[in-house]
Amino acid sequence: MGPRPSPPVLALCAALSLLAACGGGVPVLMYHSISEDGGALTIAPAVFDQHLAYLAKAGFTTVSLAQVVDEQEGRGSLPAYPIVLTFDDGYLDAVKTVLPLLQKRGQTGTFFVVSGFTGADASHRYSDGKQEHVVESEVRQLAAAGMEIGSHTVKHLRLTGLKPAELRVELDQSKSDLEKVLGSRVDFFSYPFTAQRSDIRAAVQRAGYRGAVAGPHGNGDPYDLQRITIHRGMTAQDLRGLLAESWATGYSTGSN
Repeated sequence: MGPRPSPPVLALCAALSLLAACGGGVPVLMYHSISEDGGALTIAPAVFDQHLAYLAKAGFTTVSLAQVVDEQEGRGSLPAYPIVLTFDDGYLDAVKTVLPLLQKRGQTGTFFVVSGFTGADASHRYSDGKQEHVVESEVRQLAAAGMEIGSHTVKHLRLTGLKPAELRVELDQSKSDLEKVLGSRVDFFSYPFTAQRSDIRAAVQRAGYRGAVAGPHGNGDPYDLQRITIHRGMTAQDLRGLLAESWATGYSTGSN
């Protein structure tokens, strides 16, 4: 018998008749920028802090994708209420804003970095015209703080429009480049624009990744892991509702 659910989690489950399903899967949240810039996929820092406070109060434990896949493969176990927080694109706010907020509550995240946007140092910092991106030392800083680092390709291109040779470069080079920066393996991948199909998933596997995250149309396959998209204006109460609605269906490590 596992640990008893905390009162907030019990209330959430009972209210939605999902008590039997709670704890049976792993929700994966997809964040992008945490800043005040107002983009459609941008969450204000104060709102993000409220998300993290809700997750902690409700009894969720943040885990890595490696832990999720280990559990799928029978090589590990997960806490009663696991959740994965992912952050795409490797924006500078990952270090400046997200990391301190995660550390405040002992939470962790998975950061998907675009290797071609990752400068060697601050004097070579890449900007897309709206946002600045992390540099190599900051990627190492995230990893040293216990965060999981994944690949988000070399150039952030839509993979479904690439030729096979171009696809291989985006998968292989980004992995290799980030591994050189970190001095350790990079095992997980995020599909830019969540665009992918079966042959691309197969190419990701051939490139040596252990798994990959998709969008809301994914599933529990390790190379097509479903994520809940977090967008501007989404409050902690909205997040609570999304997790409740999805907990019994698609966000399970055992779903097909």
